[in-house]
Amino acid sequence: MKGSRSVQRTAVKRPAPSDTETGSEYQQRRQRNNIAVKKSREKSRARAQMTTTKVEQLRRENSELEGKISILTKELDLLKDLLVLRAGKACETDSGENAVVSESSTTGVSSSIAADPSHVQQDHGYVSVINRPHQPR
Repeated sequence: MKGSRSVQRTAVKRPAPSDTETGSEYQQRRQRNNIAVKKSREKSRARAQMTTTKVEQLRRENSELEGKISILTKELDLLKDLLVLRAGKACETDSGENAVVSESSTTGVSSSIAADPSHVQQDHGYVSVINRPHQPR
C-alpha cells in the first residue's frame, strides 16, 4: 500500500542482573522504584483532586458574581429612571403631583411606582423593595 508505513518496534529487554549485582541489590532497587511510582501516582491524583475542587469553587464564585451583576444592573436601571424623573420634575411647575417611574423592560419595575426616594428601601446597599403608596386612579 502506498503512503502507509508499518513501524516495527523491537521490545527492549532489561538486562539481567549482572554478576556483580546480587539478587538482594536488585530487589532493593525494584522496591525503591515501586515506592517512587506509588508516590508519583498519589501526587498526580492529589493534583487532579485539587484542580477539581478549585474548578468547583470558581464556578460557585462565578455564579454568585453573576447574581450580584444582575442585582446591580437592576439597581442601576432603577436609579437612572429616578434620575430622569428628578430631572423632569425639576423642570415641571409645582403641580403637586407625584412623579411616577415608567415601566422599564430591563428591570421589570412595574409602572406607577412613586419616584419619591423615601419609598425605596435598601438591603446591603442594593435596592430591594419599592413601597408603593396607595394612589387613587
